[in-house]
Amino acid sequence: MDVTWYGDEFLAIVERNGDEALFAAGQIVLAEAERRAPSKSGKLRKSGYISTQNRSTYVRRAYWRKEKKPPKNTVTVGFAAPHAHLIESGRRTTGAIAPRKRRALAVNGNFRSRSRYGKSAARPFLGPAIDATRETMVQELAAVLRKRLEAGMPGGR
Repeated sequence: MDVTWYGDEFLAIVERNGDEALFAAGQIVLAEAERRAPSKSGKLRKSGYISTQNRSTYVRRAYWRKEKKPPKNTVTVGFAAPHAHLIESGRRTTGAIAPRKRRALAVNGNFRSRSRYGKSAARPFLGPAIDATRETMVQELAAVLRKRLEAGMPGGR
């Protein structure tokens, strides 16, 4: 059997199925990041999402961060909880939040003239998850593309 395979056909199959492969790789990173995320109330773990050009698992909720849409041929793995960045990278400064225009500031049902906040140590979970899944992420991406290439080849499965 003589099989001729041209590079243009190969690139077209990769272009068509690249989004699916990136999404599969993102699922592996997200699962590891959710496992590593600190869980007091569970909201941080539930806020994780994967987004590619054509597909997303983002769920919009009040006060949560907006979805970051990735450019073409990339994937975004993120957490939409409003405190996710503080846990991942910590806070290096202390300070106070004062009310605007001399109004009282409501904190947990109590009215105060200001609210203070302090430093917090970083407890990274997304960065270490990416490092830990570097090999399996690439293997999953390759497996999805291999499956699509074999199905798209003349005389394929």
